[in-house]
Formats: sequence, structure tokens, C-alpha cells
Amino acid sequence: MKKDLLKFPLKRVLLSTVILCSLSAIISSCGEEEGRISVNDAAPEKVTNITTKAGPGEVTLSWTNPTSSSFMYTKIEYTNAKGEKKYELISKERGSTATIKGFANTDVQSFSLFACSVRGNNSGAVDVSQAPDSPAFLEVVKTVTLAPVLGGVLVDYENNYNTTVVIALDFHAASDPNKAGSAKFQAPAKSKGPQLVMLTDANNEFLAGECIVNVSAEDEYENASEPKALKATPIPAMKIDRSNWTFPGYNENSSDGTIGYSSQEAIGEGNQDGLKNGRVTSMIDSSLKTYWHASWKTPSTSYPHWFILDMGKEITVASVELTRRQGDARGQKGQKIYTCTEAGAADPGNPNSWSWMDHGSFAFDPNNNAPQSFGLSTTPRARYIKVYFGTEHKGTGGQAMLADLNVYGAE
Repeated sequence: MKKDLLKFPLKRVLLSTVILCSLSAIISSCGEEEGRISVNDAAPEKVTNITTKAGPGEVTLSWTNPTSSSFMYTKIEYTNAKGEKKYELISKERGSTATIKGFANTDVQSFSLFACSVRGNNSGAVDVSQAPDSPAFLEVVKTVTLAPVLGGVLVDYENNYNTTVVIALDFHAASDPNKAGSAKFQAPAKSKGPQLVMLTDANNEFLAGECIVNVSAEDEYENASEPKALKATPIPAMKIDRSNWTFPGYNENSSDGTIGYSSQEAIGEGNQDGLKNGRVTSMIDSSLKTYWHASWKTPSTSYPHWFILDMGKEITVASVELTRRQGDARGQKGQKIYTCTEAGAADPGNPNSWSWMDHGSFAFDPNNNAPQSFGLSTTPRARYIKVYFGTEHKGTGGQAMLADLNVYGAE
């Protein structure tokens, strides 16, 4: 839970291409005089009829391009939220409108528009000013509230804008500022919460008692709001004991799938420290050196892959924690998580008939060796957990793999 701008933005490269192509057209249409090619590079007339329109953290400019034959593009100069001088280039082929984004407040902004020839010659700027509306991230953070749940908080928010905002939380135990953690999540355009955030420290241990949660919001231009201090007391959660966990239909000597998993690699992964590798049970053997691997040798499998965990009894689930095969980045890049109660599994031999609760799809980082936690916002009661790796979750390899599996919650 826990981005680099190109030095030369793509739009400038595209504009350069347009300008070069236009120059080529000019050159090919001009005659030769004493062995030299003549190019009309005179300064065009200025743009006219400029209008401005405010938007959330942005200003849209519209204008009329000059009719001068030498006109190639409009250059818009302005100062960004960091005080840096910036510019946008709008080729005549792109029209006569541009939206300048990334402003961090509602201060009046100044814009200088230059009508330029192919080599940048111009007749000077036309200056206009306009204050943008309040940026989306400043408005979204105002809507944030917290509600305590098992092991964390539900972050409620409302994003009524056509842009994604990032909500960031820095938190610590009120009694001990050293017990601290942080989390970020995206609030997509036109979306609302709640979003579950588990309050865990640097050791992945749940914070207990009252917590101070500083909430801020960010945009894609690295602008951020001032933190908003909130308090919450999460309901205590614990790591669930794994001693009685099983996978329905498990057969350690076969790679074939059962009612409890799509496949496992019982042949090609060997043993590790006396433990049998490649099996689904390798996820719950308390060793990060071993791992479950979907079958690749006999038979060779492909996505989707999946497994069902039977915890032996019903518990309240706060989060599911998955750890990749250590040092191997070829695995899955996400998964879906489902849960089922004991009563919902009326026919134990046919999991397809069970009443599964869909908790949605989660992104998984195949480059991260550390445990990755996936909170279930409804904190369901469940005995069975199904983890499903669809074709949309396929990584660089053909099979899913995991070293460790844990569940946090309350009995």
C-alpha cells in the first residue's frame, strides 16, 4: 500500500513531429532560388478572442488562431504550483483550446499566449488571468470521516470530480508515537467510500487503543492538502492460529487439482529443509523458504489458478495476508478474494454450490518480498476463504505462486 515524469513530455514530442512535418510540407512546396530553399518564418499575428474558464485546480483557455501563413503553434507560458516557469505548445492542427492543470489553490493565475512560426518567431504575448476553482484534492479531504472496525478503520469519502485523488493516512498509537504506520489509496473519479485501512505498525502488528490518524489528499502533480487530524479506536484483531487449517481434497503426492485448489506442483519443486515444496500446504508451514506453485511440469497449467482455505471453524475476518515466493517476481499481480460461512457450504463436496461472498479484486506486488495485507471492509464471518487468480492477474510467468498465507481477525 505503501511516479517519474518524462523529461520531454510526449505531447512535446508529438508537437515537434507535427512542426517538422509541417516544415517539410512548406519546404517541398517552395521553389528554389539560387540553390536555397525559402521558408516563411515571419512572426505571425497574435491570437485573438481569448476566453477563460475555471475548473477544479485548472483553467481552460480558448482563442482564435491567426490567419498568417507562417503560423504553426501557440505557446502558453504560466507558473505552476511549485513556482516553476512552464509552458504548453498547441499546434495549429490541435486547434485553439488548452486546459492547464495542477494548480494547488484558487489564487489568480497569469497566462501568456504567443502565436509562433516554425522557429518560434512571434509578435509578442497576449496576457490573460483567471483563478481556478478549488482543486479536487482539497475538496475530497474535507469529506473524510473514520469509523473503527476490526483491526483498522473504514475511511469514508466522496469524490464528485472527474479526476482521481489519492488519500494518505499517517497514524500512530495515542499512547506511543513510535508505534506508527502509513497507508495510501486511490479515490477514483466519481466515487465514494468506504475504504478499509488496517492500522498496523512497521512490524505489521495491529495498533491497539486510541489512534491519531492524520489524513491528507494528493493529486498527480504532487500537490497535497494540509493533514486533517482525526481519532479512532480500532477493534482489536489477532493473527488466527493456523494449526487446524486445511485445503479440501488435499493430496500431497499429486499435482492435479481437487475441489480445494486448481493445481499444485508436487514433482518439479523438490523439497526445502525437509519440507515438501510446491504444495498448497507450503503456504501454512511457517517457512518462507517453501511455497505453493501452480502445476507446470505434469500437467502444465495456465491462468486462472485458485485455492480454498478451510480454517476449521468460523471466525470474523479482518484481512487476508499473502506473501510472494521470495525473490521471484514472475508471479501474479493481483487476486480476488471470496469468503463463505459454514452454513453457506451446505454440500461440502461441491464448493461451486457454496454461497460465496465476493470481496472484489486486489492488486498484488510481485516484486515485494514483504507480506501484503488485503482488508475485507465488511469484516465477514467465514470458515472458508477462496483466493482466485484470474487471467487479468497474470504476471510475467504462467503460474501463480505464494510462500505464505495468514488471516487476521477475531474468533
